[in-house]
Amino acid sequence: MNTLRFLLLCIILFSFTSCRTDMDFEPVAQSLRFSADTVYLDPVFSETQSSSYLVKIYNTSNKNIKIPQLTLGKGEQSYFNLLVEGQTGKQFSNVELLAKDSLYVFVHTLGKADPKTTEFIYTDQLRVMGNTQPQSIELVTLIKDAYFLHPGKVEQQVLHSVKLADETTIEGFYLGDTNVHTKNTLHLDHTKPYVVYGYAIIPENQTLYLAAGTQLYFHENSGIIGLKGSAIQAQGTLEKPIVFRHDRLEASYAYTAGQWSGIRLQNPGSSTLDHVRIEQAKIGLYLDHAVDFTLKNTQLYNHSYTALEAINSTIVGQNIVAATTQNATVVLRGGGNYLFQHCTFSTSGFRPDQHALRIDNSTATPFTRILIQNSLIHSAIAQSFAFTGDEAPAHVRFDSNALKDTSKRNTTSSVYNYDNESMYHNNIFLNTPALATIDFQDPKKNLFYYSSLMTHLIGKGNRAIAASVPQDLNGKDRRNAPDLGAYQHIETTKE
Repeated sequence: MNTLRFLLLCIILFSFTSCRTDMDFEPVAQSLRFSADTVYLDPVFSETQSSSYLVKIYNTSNKNIKIPQLTLGKGEQSYFNLLVEGQTGKQFSNVELLAKDSLYVFVHTLGKADPKTTEFIYTDQLRVMGNTQPQSIELVTLIKDAYFLHPGKVEQQVLHSVKLADETTIEGFYLGDTNVHTKNTLHLDHTKPYVVYGYAIIPENQTLYLAAGTQLYFHENSGIIGLKGSAIQAQGTLEKPIVFRHDRLEASYAYTAGQWSGIRLQNPGSSTLDHVRIEQAKIGLYLDHAVDFTLKNTQLYNHSYTALEAINSTIVGQNIVAATTQNATVVLRGGGNYLFQHCTFSTSGFRPDQHALRIDNSTATPFTRILIQNSLIHSAIAQSFAFTGDEAPAHVRFDSNALKDTSKRNTTSSVYNYDNESMYHNNIFLNTPALATIDFQDPKKNLFYYSSLMTHLIGKGNRAIAASVPQDLNGKDRRNAPDLGAYQHIETTKE
């Protein structure tokens, strides 16, 4: 009897399941809904893959449907690619979509440059073809042409091992190797951007020349390494700055730190960086025993460790903005000779050890000179600058600057010893709430000029010092009433 009941139950269950229609799919017979009419993908360099962008296709009906054709308008020749249900391609057939459900379609670009132009708009369509009127979504992107600097094709790569001063060994390619580029890669111009894959090495005693307007974009784990005696001559202008940054062009990466390794020069010869921007590296500019290095009108932003780190170097820096780092913004160590005039060193970090300037003192390698004049050294929480070691380094002088002091000023034993007039002269200490408020235009977008609200910093610079740096970073005359920092103030408040 029990066996008979079991058989009857099985027959009943089978009859119910065999009558189910919820998994039947009908050809699409009505219009579908899309998450967007047009998808604008971020700009991309030629033959470089973009990020993927999501498009949703909605089935608003109560029926399961089957899309006969989901395809790109230009088919297999399209520079766009699709990812549908884990499969990549340009054309898909019989795509199933449940009732009241949505289909995720990911789109990315892998374009090729037009030989007639350095950049162009490229368009295509994502099309849904079925028994209804065809539907489509417009796809739009900008493809930029570029020179690519790299070790060569896999089977022809020429790599060189280089041991750095900290005993780290890296592999890279020499700028100037014939396999790297058809032109002389020690002379770069602005005709097209350069995209760098890997470590580009400046050979010993050779100079990398960068013309005004040159743009270098670095892939992940890429950078510039300068060997002994090498140099960089980067002469930009206000209208045509020289740019070093990451190769991701998406807006979401515009201010992301640590996307490439940075510029590292070991025992470099005489070098100049003028009207240069270095952005989004781990360490923006790392100088080891630089003997004659000039930084003018230079901006260093969004670095994960430091913007500028110098070891026992000789640097003249004027109109420098170094900001938005995750540790100390500027680090000086191992001795050296430094002159900084009209600079803005800033950190917006909220850790007490995030200083705008850190000076690592060592009795073994004392500093010859550190002279900072007419500058704004700003931090959100921490003291503007910090000395490491048991005593303040000798030959340090802060002259006519704005500084934040969080130490106990009533102790003469402090390594900062603010009563030492040979070390501190004519400085403004940002120690009250009113003075500590810095009205930068928009630090999140690397806009570090301040408005006319900053009356405690406007016109407070020393005129004699300003005479040696007569124009600010934007070319504005500052000789009559110099403000502190790299910029003269603007006459409006923040937008």
